Amino acid sequence: MDNYRFSVTADELKIECLRRKYCELLSQPDVFPSEENWDCIITNRMDGLGEGLYRKYLVSHLLDEDKRCDFHMLALRNFPRYIMCVDRSYALDVVYSDPYTDHDAFVDLIYNCRLFDCEHIGKLIDNGHHDLAADLLDAFQPEYDGDTIDGMQFLLAKFDRLPLLGTIELHRGLFKAERRYICPDGHSNPQDAIFCREDGCGKDINGLSEHQRLEIENFAERIKILREMLD
Repeated sequence: MDNYRFSVTADELKIECLRRKYCELLSQPDVFPSEENWDCIITNRMDGLGEGLYRKYLVSHLLDEDKRCDFHMLALRNFPRYIMCVDRSYALDVVYSDPYTDHDAFVDLIYNCRLFDCEHIGKLIDNGHHDLAADLLDAFQPEYDGDTIDGMQFLLAKFDRLPLLGTIELHRGLFKAERRYICPDGHSNPQDAIFCREDGCGKDINGLSEHQRLEIENFAERIKILREMLD
């Protein structure tokens, strides 16, 4: 007879059976948790459901408001609650697993659920999404220590080493030649333009906006303040 290392209560067994049932149901595109389901999931902090619940949240967020039903509204209201109640490392893995499907939904979750994390944001930069990474710099995490400062400083250094996506090119006209700043999206600007002057663009040579540059400056100041507080 096998020697088991621990016992399982009836309630634990019941919850695990429900968790597996929910996991199977969440794989079906048209199935959304009810209010009772959400309460059970959140109360029992069920892990392993995050990816499926995140998909329901994103689908609901992408829908026009007039097309959302009660189940979509439940997903929008309860998924952040779920993320806040499960283990932080699991929550980070779930939300950062899809930062691209819905930019606004992803950024809102990072801010509202305090999911700032140097390692995950650093990976966004490594994958060429430094503009999205910059959008997250004003978010917070629950607490900070000396190791956090090291991670933040390393993240800041990544922004100092961003590749050049735009160029400065020499354009020859009929009577003169002049240098022009060509932004990452191909718009032509005077050489002294730091940010693209094309309407709706505004990117610098690294692909960042003026607002994102300001966020990087504010992030550097936050590191300084945090270091002083911890010292």
